[in-house]
Amino acid sequence: MKFTGSSGVRMKWGKELFDFANEIGLRIGGSYERVIIGGDFRTTTKTIIHILSGAISAAGCDVDIAGHVPTPSLAYAAQKYDLGVMVTASHNPSEYNGIKLWNPDGSALNEFKFEGINVAEWDRIGKVDEFDAVSYHFNALIKEFRNIDLKVVIDCANGASSVLSPYVFKALGAKVITLNCHPSGLFPGHPSEPTEQNLKYLKEMVIKTGSDLGIAHDGDSDRFVAITSSGRYVDGDHILAVFTKILGFEKIVAPVDSSMLLDSLAKVVRVKVGDANVSMVMKEQNIEFGGENSGTQIFGDWRYTPDAIYAALKFAEIASKHDIDEVIDSFPTYCTIRKSLIYDDRKDMERKVKKLVSEYDNVTSIDGFRVSMKNGWFLIRFSGTEPKVRVTVEHEDRKKAEALMDEIIKTLNT
Repeated sequence: MKFTGSSGVRMKWGKELFDFANEIGLRIGGSYERVIIGGDFRTTTKTIIHILSGAISAAGCDVDIAGHVPTPSLAYAAQKYDLGVMVTASHNPSEYNGIKLWNPDGSALNEFKFEGINVAEWDRIGKVDEFDAVSYHFNALIKEFRNIDLKVVIDCANGASSVLSPYVFKALGAKVITLNCHPSGLFPGHPSEPTEQNLKYLKEMVIKTGSDLGIAHDGDSDRFVAITSSGRYVDGDHILAVFTKILGFEKIVAPVDSSMLLDSLAKVVRVKVGDANVSMVMKEQNIEFGGENSGTQIFGDWRYTPDAIYAALKFAEIASKHDIDEVIDSFPTYCTIRKSLIYDDRKDMERKVKKLVSEYDNVTSIDGFRVSMKNGWFLIRFSGTEPKVRVTVEHEDRKKAEALMDEIIKTLNT
């Protein structure tokens, strides 16, 4: 069995999911000696954790169960084990769940060929115990950071960060106002993806309470975006840019769909989309920092994990010393447009895409086709899970960006 996927495996609840959990659990148990398992607060998570832990121990591997935890807490605890197993579907809707695997150094295990299924004898099955991964992570963060003298509104999207993020900020001296910080697998406050549209109330709360900063996480806390004191939404690309500029990174890693803004601040090594791909290249090339426009940030001197709580604390430190709005206003501005196009015939769409990009000179195919032009670029990628192509256009001139997007969509629809 080969486990692949830059963000693990995700699927809707059903027989396929728990059959997969049982099989991969048996194979993990036959490949490792000590494993830790945790999961987010989705309604199906405990069931999947029990299936996994039972199968892993049945194959002869010792298992520690961390229970409901943020993804970065599970990945941080993985340093004490041979493998970390996180049950989560990240920002996907409530009916989804999935599995993501973590190496001891905090990097995602995105491709591995597991041993065959071998159930251990009754007297050789693995031990099952518990481990408090949240406290372990909490204590490490408290040691890493000093006092944060800010008024902060934290929106945990009813997700796993609810059990850690507000408490760490409070322990470090911040005045904290919480929003959607009661865990619920139904995400009653708003959808768990921290988009600007989903964070309207967070923006209002920051302004109404006169707070210095707004912080938002997704369902499992591997993503972080911010709201400035003026109510400005700071997306993933601009957070990467702020870190790069203020912390002085000269070389960073980012996916092919990230903004050219980053190129104005540092040398950017482009990789396939997915935090696992970012961390892999960071390790291979010994690069300190990287991340994605989705809101993941990876600090190599901490862990090769998108730790949204660590990143939020790091960003708060910057906000206590710099006016984030002024920093962002100093950046060059670009218009970025993203659209998706559904298709019926994959081969026909592939033909159209290849014909379109063949008309341009500067084309790279690291992940899809990225075409660089004067003062702009565009990217066409096929989704790995749905019958659609994702188109991204960025240009310093809004009208030219809109015209280019219209032209691409029209060509692919013909």
